[in-house]
Amino acid sequence: MPAYAWENPVDFLSTDEFAFTATFSRGGNVLAKDVPGIFDDPTLNAESGEYDMNSSAPRFTCAYDRVRMLKKNDEVVIDGATYLLDHDPHSDGTGFAQIVMSVDFDA
Repeated sequence: MPAYAWENPVDFLSTDEFAFTATFSRGGNVLAKDVPGIFDDPTLNAESGEYDMNSSAPRFTCAYDRVRMLKKNDEVVIDGATYLLDHDPHSDGTGFAQIVMSVDFDA
């Protein structure tokens, strides 16, 4: 579904509300810095602060035009934690992209 003419995806990514910023890199070279987005780790139980499953599946939703050059295995740092991209960014057709990540245990 295309975005409505009056909607700007960036309006939904205010770090004053609940968005985080991310820095993406490949081989030590920064590709995109201070990209605002919504960070979500669906296996984390918000009430207990514990993981419900043995694996984590963190996701970052942001403006697609900021991350379209990224590739699988690029690094991302969000709130001091380092992750690896599991796939290239997925555009949802409305100007947003969802990035699925895994924890980088080597960082």
